[in-house]
Amino acid sequence: MNIRRLLILGLLLFGIYARFADVGQKVYTVDEVRGLLRASGSTSQEFVQTVYTGEPITNRDLQNYQTASINRPLSDALSAFANNPEHPPLYYLLMRFSLQLFQTATASRWLAIAFSLLLLPATYWLCQILFASANISSAAIGWSTVVLIAISPFHVLLAQEARQYTIWALLAIVSSAFLLKALQINRSSEPASNSKNTWLPWLGYGVSATLGMYSHLFFTWVLVTHGLYVFISEKFRLSQKLLRYVVTSAGISVAFLPWVWVVINRKDQLGQTTKWASTYSSSLLGRAEFWLHNAGIGFIDFDWTVSFSNPISYLMLGAIAYSTYQLYCHTPKKVWLFVILLMTVSSLAQVLPDVLSGGRRSLLPRYSLTAYLGIELAVGYAMAQAFTGEKFYKETSQPPVQNQPLFRKGKQIAAILLILGSLASSTLITQSLGWGKGSSTRTLSAAPLVNQSTPAVIFTDTDHTYTLSLSHQITPETQFILINREFADPAQPPDYAAALLQIPAGRNFFVYDASEPMLDFLQNAPGITISPQTREMASALLLQANFRGTSND
Repeated sequence: MNIRRLLILGLLLFGIYARFADVGQKVYTVDEVRGLLRASGSTSQEFVQTVYTGEPITNRDLQNYQTASINRPLSDALSAFANNPEHPPLYYLLMRFSLQLFQTATASRWLAIAFSLLLLPATYWLCQILFASANISSAAIGWSTVVLIAISPFHVLLAQEARQYTIWALLAIVSSAFLLKALQINRSSEPASNSKNTWLPWLGYGVSATLGMYSHLFFTWVLVTHGLYVFISEKFRLSQKLLRYVVTSAGISVAFLPWVWVVINRKDQLGQTTKWASTYSSSLLGRAEFWLHNAGIGFIDFDWTVSFSNPISYLMLGAIAYSTYQLYCHTPKKVWLFVILLMTVSSLAQVLPDVLSGGRRSLLPRYSLTAYLGIELAVGYAMAQAFTGEKFYKETSQPPVQNQPLFRKGKQIAAILLILGSLASSTLITQSLGWGKGSSTRTLSAAPLVNQSTPAVIFTDTDHTYTLSLSHQITPETQFILINREFADPAQPPDYAAALLQIPAGRNFFVYDASEPMLDFLQNAPGITISPQTREMASALLLQANFRGTSND
C-alpha cells in the first residue's frame, strides 16, 4: 500500500472518529429535542399540558419523552409529524424506530452518522459517473471529494445532530447519480433503449428523489437543479430522455401528494413555525458578510465571528472560484454544467427571497446544503488535478505559467493546507460539547451546578425545549417543578404559589431561566430566601433559593 492510499485511509478513519467523538455527551439543541419529542408520539402542546402541571416530575420521566419509550402508538407519532408540516417525516420515522430499538436518545444521532458515512461511498459513485469523460481519473476525483467530505467540519457537525440533513445530503447525491446514469444510456441503440434495464436507473432516480422530498422540503431545489440540467442537456428538444425524465418526475410528484395535502391543510401552522426564518431584517451589506463567511466553512471553520475582516474567508472564496474555473475550462459541458447548477440553484433559492422580502434562510449554511455538495465536487476536481502529475498539463492547453513545476507545487501546497485546515477545524469540534449549538449551550453551564446537588430540584417556567435540552445533561434523579407559561390561558396566570408548595419546607432548590413574572413572585413570596447570584450562576441562568415553608407549616 503506497503512501497516498495510507493518507486517504487515515483521513477517512479520522472522519469516522470525528463523527462519533463524544456524540452522546454533546448538547442537544432545541430543534433536536423537538424532533425527539415528536418521535415519542407527543406534540409540544401535549407535552407541556401533561408535564408542566406544577407537580414534581423526575428527569428520568422527562427522558421518556426523548427515547420513544412511552407506550404511545405509531399513529400518535405520525400525527405529531403532521403537526409540523415543515419537516417531512422520513428521518423522524426512522428515528423513532432507532429509539425503540436502542432505548437511548443517542441512537437518534447514530442514525444521522450512519447516513453521513453512507454519503462517502455514494459521492465516490457519483464521481465515477459524472467525471467518466473528464481528463482526469474519475477515481482520483472521487477519492479527493470523499476525503474533503469526510473531514469537513460542516459535515461533521451535521452528522452529530439528530436532524434530517445527512439523509438529505445522501439522497441528493444518490438521486443525482441515478439521473446521470439514466442520461448516459446510449439512445443510438434502439434495442437497448427499449429494454427493461434502461428504465432501472430511472426507477432508482424516482425512488431516491421521492425519499429526498420526504426528507426535507428544500429537496425541491435538488429537483429543480436536475430539471434544468436535463432540459439544457437535451437542448429543450422532446427527446426520449426528456420524456422519460418527465414521466419519472410526474411519478415523484404523485408520490409526494400525501405530504402536499398535509402542508395545504396546515398552511397556517406552517407559516407560524417558519416565521422566524422569513421575517428577519438586515442590510444587504450585512447579508453579504454572512455569505462571505459561510462560503468557506465547508472546509475551514474555527467558529470565528462573522466579519469582512477575516482573511480566511477571502482565501476560501478564491479557492472555490479557482476550482470552479478549472472545472469549467477542462471538463465537458455536461460535467461542469451539472456541478455549477448544483452550486447555484439552491443558493439563489435562499438568497433571492431573503433579499426581496426579508428572512434569514440564506444566512443558515444548512439550508444551502446542496450548494456545499457542488462546491466540494468542484474543489475535489481541482485537488485531483493538482496531484495528477505532468500528464494532465502536457495534454491540456494550460497557460505557460500553469505548466511550470513551481506553479503545480504551489497548488499542491494549497491543497495540503486546505486539508490541514479541515483537520484542525474538525479536531476542535471533537473537543467541544457545544460547538454550533446556539442558545442551547446554556445547559453546559447549568448542568454541572445542578449535578452538584443530589437530588436537585429545579423550579422553572422556561420554554419546554430548553427544559428538555437540560434534561440530557443532568442526573436522572433530578426533580423538576414545571409551570406552564407557553400554552397557558392568558386569563389564568400561572399559579406559582401552588407549585412552590410542592417543595418540602427547608429545602434548597434551583430556579432556572425564570420569566419576569416568576422572578417577581419569588422575590416577594413569604418564606423564600434567594442566595446572592454568582457570576457562574448568572451565566447559567440559575438562581439558588431556599423555601422555609409557609406560616401554616
